[in-house]
Amino acid sequence: MSTRDFTIKTNVLKRVTKEVDFYTKEKEKQQARIDVMVAKDPEDYEIKKQREVLEETLDMFPDVERRRKAARQDLANLVTNANPDIKGSKEYEEAVQALEASE
Repeated sequence: MSTRDFTIKTNVLKRVTKEVDFYTKEKEKQQARIDVMVAKDPEDYEIKKQREVLEETLDMFPDVERRRKAARQDLANLVTNANPDIKGSKEYEEAVQALEASE
């Protein structure tokens, strides 16, 4: 196990956490768009299409959450089993911070 392993797994967790945030914001934005469209014309065909887009966004949550959980577990295992000489490194500290931020 090297500091490079910490860097890679930390970056994976950060990226997947950003994806979770992105899909959360996208869901809120899409729902707001639908609400405005329904208020203007509840019979508009475009509303159906926008709801399909919202469903596609919602369908991504289980996968991205599964990947975030796996990345978090991988990094937690790496941190738990770290060699004493690595525990003082910058990479180790970043890994611990990423774990705390992803809770």
